[in-house]
Amino acid sequence: MSSRLHYSNDDKSPLIDLLNCIVCSEAMKIEKSSPDADGMDIIQYRCGRCGRIERLRLFRRTRDALGLKAEGK
Repeated sequence: MSSRLHYSNDDKSPLIDLLNCIVCSEAMKIEKSSPDADGMDIIQYRCGRCGRIERLRLFRRTRDALGLKAEGK
């Protein structure tokens, strides 16, 4: 196997460059991720240029919720 990073099982990998800083327009990087009291993930991004921090709550849908929505329930 090569030395490249492989993120196929990492469900946060599409979120790595999700945000741009509103101050300097640089792509923000994930600094940490931790669960909140409700079990949702709180993702903290930090701008490498100006140090601005943004926190987002990640809502995950279950497979059952997707099936009910498709059936119109």
